[in-house]
Amino acid sequence: MLRKTLIAAVLMTLAAASPAAADSIAYIDKGDIWIASPDGARKVQVTHSGGYFNVSQADNGTLAALVGGEKLQTLSRDGKVLAEFLTPISDGAPVSGPVNKFHGPFNPQISPDGTKVAYEYFNDSYDTAPGCSETTVPPCFAYKQSQGVLVSDTTGFTPFEKYGLMTGWIWPQWIDNNTLLRSDPSLSPNDDAVITPLNGANDNWFYDGNMGLGVSNVELSRDLQTVVGVAGFYDEKLRVYRTTMSPFGAPDWDHAPFTNHENVPVAQQCFELPGTKFTSTSLAPSGTGLVYGTKDGLYVSAIGADCALSPTLLAAGATSPDWGPADVPAPQSETAPPVTVAPTATKAPTLTLRKKKLSLTATLTTGEPGKATLTATLKGRKTTKQLTIGSSGKGKVTFKLRRHGKVTVKAQFKGAKVSAKLTL
Repeated sequence: MLRKTLIAAVLMTLAAASPAAADSIAYIDKGDIWIASPDGARKVQVTHSGGYFNVSQADNGTLAALVGGEKLQTLSRDGKVLAEFLTPISDGAPVSGPVNKFHGPFNPQISPDGTKVAYEYFNDSYDTAPGCSETTVPPCFAYKQSQGVLVSDTTGFTPFEKYGLMTGWIWPQWIDNNTLLRSDPSLSPNDDAVITPLNGANDNWFYDGNMGLGVSNVELSRDLQTVVGVAGFYDEKLRVYRTTMSPFGAPDWDHAPFTNHENVPVAQQCFELPGTKFTSTSLAPSGTGLVYGTKDGLYVSAIGADCALSPTLLAAGATSPDWGPADVPAPQSETAPPVTVAPTATKAPTLTLRKKKLSLTATLTTGEPGKATLTATLKGRKTTKQLTIGSSGKGKVTFKLRRHGKVTVKAQFKGAKVSAKLTL
């Protein structure tokens, strides 16, 4: 009873805390896209074909998703595919050996206005190492892996030059339609998160010096007041922060050792939820709610005035949550199963009977091939036979009745019926 009361209280808090009652959470469950209300009361399955890996949603509800074949899709909320396209780093399946290779796209995030989608990439490169050459035995190379974010229009393939190559940090989140927040740098020491305008330079923004392990999956609320991120050796800490100043123009963190510079945190940790490995986060547009993923599924929670979280399970086994301001779509009407229409005869068949002693031969003329059923009735006793009619459009069948009397023969062919009578 206590657990039920607690869950009810949390859901009531969520509803009260979020001014946009029409909010929804898009996610992936068993390879398909679903959309749910934050309290879990309404859940609608958007796709039914499987093969989806990540999803995000624009303010108007347009969806962006990753599908097989290194392709991105945009979809309407009723599951209609609006566009499907490759990216500049969609270079096929991995190959072995020292071959420069891209991996991606991953984690597509659609812009609030639905016109652009940001996605992650990784790159393996092999360069000639000092003391090595093409003739060295065995061959040796200097291996390097890099990472970053690219942006595409949601209407189709977009060259990387259009919006710029954003290296170093991944986990893209749109602050507005032309600015990205990115986190989890590839090199250390570095800021945990940077602000990157399209075709612009990085603005170092956020660093958490607590244990110095780095914070990934950083998200900033639209009112620029709440920050969430995942920290720890094994991503086992979910942290909530409150900003101490505007992120734009905030002072940079000095990572030099033994610096005399006084570093001022741009956000202060106010809550930490320890537990299992956290895989994803997404803030409510209002900043008063949070959905996050673990190996067990997706959990949703209000963010209290003291930053505390009281999570409840939203979708067991689900992944890739994205909280947006669009409402949950109406449930799709179930498609009626296809109706099998039986073939009909192109013209009425004819039936003739011919007797020989205590048997009779029925000749059915249809004018077209097919299968027919003939039934002979004599004194209440029925005998049924199947007849296959070939290309001649005519077939015969013999009934051995072994008694005298009035016989009625009925034939059925492609929905058409005909009968004839004969006295033996």
